[in-house]
Amino acid sequence: MEDVDVLIVGAGPVGLLLGTELQRDGIAVSVIDRMPARGFFCKALGVTPRTLEIFDDLGIVDRAIEAGVWLTGVQTWVDGAIVPARSMRMPEHGLPYGSLSLAQYETEWLLEAAFTEHGGHVSYGYTLDSFSEMDDAIEAHLTGPQGEACTVRCRWLVGCDGAGSKVRSALGLPFEGEKFPQTFALADVDVDWAFPRGPMYRFEWSDAARANASLAAVPVRGSARRYRLSMIVQEARTASLAGVTAPDFDMMSSLLLPSLPQGTRLSSMRWSSVYRVSHRIAPAYGKGRVFIAGDAAHIHPPVGGQGMNTGLQDAHNLAWKLALVAKGSAGPELLASYSAERHPVGLDVVQSTSAALNAVLARKAANPAMRETQLLIAYRGSAIVSDACPDVALELPAPGDRLPDVGGLSQRFVGYPRRLHEFVGNGRHTLLGYADAAGEQYDAFVDGCRALAALLPGAASAVLVTARGCEVQGDELMTVLTDSANEFADTFGAPGGMVWIVRPDGHIGWRTRDCSGDLVSNFCEHYERLKRPA
Repeated sequence: MEDVDVLIVGAGPVGLLLGTELQRDGIAVSVIDRMPARGFFCKALGVTPRTLEIFDDLGIVDRAIEAGVWLTGVQTWVDGAIVPARSMRMPEHGLPYGSLSLAQYETEWLLEAAFTEHGGHVSYGYTLDSFSEMDDAIEAHLTGPQGEACTVRCRWLVGCDGAGSKVRSALGLPFEGEKFPQTFALADVDVDWAFPRGPMYRFEWSDAARANASLAAVPVRGSARRYRLSMIVQEARTASLAGVTAPDFDMMSSLLLPSLPQGTRLSSMRWSSVYRVSHRIAPAYGKGRVFIAGDAAHIHPPVGGQGMNTGLQDAHNLAWKLALVAKGSAGPELLASYSAERHPVGLDVVQSTSAALNAVLARKAANPAMRETQLLIAYRGSAIVSDACPDVALELPAPGDRLPDVGGLSQRFVGYPRRLHEFVGNGRHTLLGYADAAGEQYDAFVDGCRALAALLPGAASAVLVTARGCEVQGDELMTVLTDSANEFADTFGAPGGMVWIVRPDGHIGWRTRDCSGDLVSNFCEHYERLKRPA
C-alpha cells in the first residue's frame, strides 16, 4: 500500500464519509477494513435531516431518498388498544428534509460509490496491528488479506473502527460508561398485518405475561412488508439466549410475536441479532496525529436513531479541518477544535439517549422532537468561531450555528427559485453577504472576496444576496442572488452590509456588520495563527 496523508481504519459509514470528503478535497487518503467484503446487515436505519443535508453536499441525497422510505410519523400502541396511545405525524414541510429510513448497508454502498467516484478505493481484508507516532508522521503496521505484513506511512490516522476500536485502545483512551442490563433482539423480516405503511410503530404491554415488553417496527425499503423489528427481551427469556448471537427464525418469532398485534405473521427473515446496549464515551477524540470518530468515540442506546448520524457528523467536522492543515492553510492546532466541538455533542447524545431508553422502560417515552433532527447542533463559543456583532438578538443565526437554509432566491438567467444551501459547502469556506444598496456595500464585499480567495486558494467561494430592487454589477468572484421573497432578510435579521463566513461543514464561522479584506484576514488568523510546518 502507498503512503498517504490520512489513513482511515474502518470502512463503515463514518470512515467512508470521511474518506469521500478528503478525497474530494484533494487529500491523499486510504480506507482499510478488516472485513473481506461489505456486509448487508440492516443495523442502523434512521437518517436525520441534518445528515441528509450532508448527503446533499456530497451530491448523493437523491440516491439516498430513492433507496429509503420516508418515516411519516410515530405511533405508540399500548396493550393492544384499538387506537394508539400516542401519535405524532412528521411535518411534510418546514424542514429541509424529513426523516428517512435507510438500511445501513445502503448508506455504505452510496458512500462507497461516492468515494470511488472521487478516485478512492477501499482496501478490504487489511487489519491494523499497531502504529507508532513520530514527529511528522505515523507508521501503521498492517496485515493484508493474504497474511502479508505491510507498513503505511501517513500524516494522520483516524480510527472509525467501532466500539471495540483498536485505535482508541492503542491511544490509551478509556471508554467511560457502562452496559445496560437489558437484552435486545433485532430482526429484518417481512410483517403481515393491518397497519398502513409509513409510520414507525411502537408496541408496549403491561400484562403479567408480557411485563415490560416493548417492541419497535421501522419500515425498510425492499418490499411493502419489510420492517426491522427491535425489542427489549423479557427478563424471563434472556437465559434461553445465552451464547446466541443470531437466533433462527423460529426463536425470533417466539420472541417477537407475543409483543406484536394479534394476527401478525412473520416471514422471510434476512438477518437477526441479540445484543446488549452500552452507553460509553471517550474523554477525548484523539491524541497528537491520531483521531477517533463514530462508535470508536461514543456508543449509546439506539433510541431516536442518533448513533450513525452523530458519527457521520463527527467525520463531517473533522474532514475540512484535516484538509486545511494538509494543504498548509492552517496549523495542526486547528485539529484540536475537532474534539473540542464534537465531544460535547457526543456527551449530550449519550446522556439523552440513555435517558430516553429509561423513559421507554418506564413507559414515559415522548415522541421524537426537533432535537432528533440534529439541525439544532451548534458550536457557539468554539475557539475557532468569532462574532463581531455580539449585540444581535440571540435567536438569530450566530457564529457556531448551522447555517439556516432559505428559499425564494432568484438568480439572473435561471428560471426557477434557488436555495441558499446550493451555494455553500463542497469543501469550501463561503463568504456570504447581504446588500440592500449598491456602492459601498458591494465594494466592501468584493474586497472581502479577494482576501478570502487569497487566504484559502481553491477552497473559498462567495455569495452575495441582494434585496429586491438593489442592482449590483456582479463579478466572477461571486454568485449574486436576489432575496425575492424577503426570506433571507427575515431569517438572518440582516441589515445591508452584514457578512458571514460559512465553514465547509455548513456552520457559521464569523459575522460582521462591515466587510473588508482586512477584517476577513483577521478572521482567518484563527487558522493562520495556528500555522507552523505540518
